[in-house]
Amino acid sequence: MNSDNKPVIQFSVIIAAYNAGQTIARALDSVLAQSYPALEIIVIDDASTDDTFALVSSKYPSVKVIQKIENSGGSIARNTGMEAATGNYFAFLDADDAWHRHKLMLIKTILESNPGINLFYHPYTQEDILNKNLPENVVVYKLPFVKLLPGNIIATSCAVIRNDPAFRFDPVMRYTEDYDLWLRIGYKHRVYFVNIPLTQIYRPFTSKGGVSEKKWKMRKGEMRAYRKLVSLNPLFIFLLPFLILSSLGKHLLKIFIPAK
Repeated sequence: MNSDNKPVIQFSVIIAAYNAGQTIARALDSVLAQSYPALEIIVIDDASTDDTFALVSSKYPSVKVIQKIENSGGSIARNTGMEAATGNYFAFLDADDAWHRHKLMLIKTILESNPGINLFYHPYTQEDILNKNLPENVVVYKLPFVKLLPGNIIATSCAVIRNDPAFRFDPVMRYTEDYDLWLRIGYKHRVYFVNIPLTQIYRPFTSKGGVSEKKWKMRKGEMRAYRKLVSLNPLFIFLLPFLILSSLGKHLLKIFIPAK
């Protein structure tokens, strides 16, 4: 606690990177430019074959880099960073995204006033946010769990979670592992958000080169996350058929009515 009896908020920024040599500098620069500094930045180089490790190691001496020998996927990479982290909150950032410079300051202020928050998020944008002014009055909303069920609305680069050993990505899941974690946290804890874009996404989720281009594997990951809900509460077995059919329906719609 500080002198105002507020909890001391310390962010560990977790960045999983694979062949991110062309984008990771932008991501790291956006973290280092934060008006409220992160306690630490941890980059997990997931066995990249480009210059990701060399670039971060040589140009960012304050950043902790963990190099994996074999590519293990986002779940294990992020879990590795979380196990090495010492902050009381994890702030995730993908290696090809960037943050508004006041992101951590805003979230710090919210967490100080709401110390019970376990999962917090905000929207993203593809527009330039680096110099965008934030509103003076910020409204914090609570997201009912039921609103998480239709699909993943929380981008990884927009999520902050409490440092709790129970909050880890499922190492078996290589697709929609983030959605699976949000569902597990959201079922037992309240989820909060602000409707202010604080992350800039530079590559659309369905673009070539991103994990999301493997649409069917992503959809199967979503359905797997739904099936895992039964372990949280057996009564989800009655809702499961509707969730699976909805997931399949969304997949078919995207095949026959592709986005413009």
